[in-house]
Amino acid sequence: MMNRFNRWQAVIFAAIFIGYAAYHINRKSFTYLMTFILDDTNLDKKDLGIVTSSITLSYAFSKFASSIVSDSVSPRFQFASGLIIVGLCTLQFSASSNITTFAVVYFINGLGQGSGWPPCVKFLKQWYSPSQLGFLWSVLSASGNVAGITGPLLLPYLAVTYGWRTAMWCAGVAAITIACIVGATIQNKPSDVGLTLNEDGEMSKSAKTSEEDEETSESNEVSKQEHDANLLGKENSERTLESRNEKSDSGYAEPEQKKDGLSSHTKKSGKKDQLLNNDRIKRRKSPSKNSARKNALKSLKTKDEPKRSTKKDVFGSPFLWIIAFLFFMVRFIANSCEDWSQLYLVQEKGFPVTIGSTFLSTHAIGAVFGSISSGYITDRLVAKHGILKRGSARYSLVIMMFAINVCAIHCFRSYVTRESSLSFVHLLAVLMGACQYSCFSIYGVLVVEHSPSHLTGTSHGMCALFANLGGVMAGYPMSYLSKQYDWSTVYLCVELASLTSLVTLLLTRNVPSTIGRRGKQRKD
Repeated sequence: MMNRFNRWQAVIFAAIFIGYAAYHINRKSFTYLMTFILDDTNLDKKDLGIVTSSITLSYAFSKFASSIVSDSVSPRFQFASGLIIVGLCTLQFSASSNITTFAVVYFINGLGQGSGWPPCVKFLKQWYSPSQLGFLWSVLSASGNVAGITGPLLLPYLAVTYGWRTAMWCAGVAAITIACIVGATIQNKPSDVGLTLNEDGEMSKSAKTSEEDEETSESNEVSKQEHDANLLGKENSERTLESRNEKSDSGYAEPEQKKDGLSSHTKKSGKKDQLLNNDRIKRRKSPSKNSARKNALKSLKTKDEPKRSTKKDVFGSPFLWIIAFLFFMVRFIANSCEDWSQLYLVQEKGFPVTIGSTFLSTHAIGAVFGSISSGYITDRLVAKHGILKRGSARYSLVIMMFAINVCAIHCFRSYVTRESSLSFVHLLAVLMGACQYSCFSIYGVLVVEHSPSHLTGTSHGMCALFANLGGVMAGYPMSYLSKQYDWSTVYLCVELASLTSLVTLLLTRNVPSTIGRRGKQRKD
């Protein structure tokens, strides 16, 4: 049976998984309904590129800013409010008809989209243990791919049945509804519900509370000892005084010398008792060996505090810029396949619209498989080899995936024709989705894994900015290129970008992988 902490973990993960899927559907709704919008409006290829680039451009900078802001803002509020903005923009888009309004509304949509992923990172860090990070990161990333499976099937179905505006309206209403439910359900961190996370990712009492309880019980025990010592001293003094009074009442008077001797003896024994009591109290108050170790560790941490990495150290790390470049390339490749493959198959290869939609869905199925399996496999590799000072144990899988991706895109561009088997076309879609999104997921883990813990938001935000700039390049520039030449030229550029990424991975597989100034790592 699940305990209370595990139930909260399940609720939090389910809520952000569904919420992020809603973000993705509203971000890609224009892409899924592109052919219907083209038939109903006067847009051309160039206009399509303007709309897609407007959202990716605003999303790039919004996500970067949100990554930094997320350290000081409630992630629950940020996640829910961003999703409400996204839903309202989708509703407005469904009521619009001209390119200017489309571009402006989608630009605002992108600003709201930036509040989706950074809060998810905060929830993962707050609610789950480090040993779960790689796998849960991959599963959560796959929520967008799950939306990519259902979106290209559900929204076109609604568009055929009721029209594209109704399909857009349904997506917007669903986003606002989910935002309200998620905002009322999730909590920012375990301490908000009286829980905390231990090293094993299980429920435990707050460390702070337990320390306070220990200190309180220790001080109570010391106070009790002091109280007992005082009572003992009072009883001894009262007995001495009573015996003196009895002697004086009986008329007996001690010689002066003897009286002084007895007095000095009493003083000495009293001092001895007091010293014993003080020694006992000091021993009670003195810290244990564990406490001494804790104090030593704290002093070492204080000495090392000035040596902590700064943002300047992070931005000066070559490995950060390598991953940022790879992020840029993989997002450019993935967005190009998602945004233009449907039109490529329909307009240039002569396939029906339904095949274009199912191609996007199978691409997303491959992305789900790639995201989840890559997180699991590379977690096992890291467990075996550790976090390396040069390169990463995760690199081997990324190189293999990009080699397959280059081959799949080449076959898609060169060998797919109207007579091609649909199984072959969809197999290529699955391979491309799996390879592209496995690499995308691993890059995110690499940035967090090799960055200082207090600057993971900044380093991941910088890489996310580059990734979204790659998405911008896949928008208007590629649509302009298709208008000047054709869609085959677009996919030639995508193939060259894949080959460039593969060469970069091979050349940088042994570079120092430290981001910022960090302490000792586990293995060379």
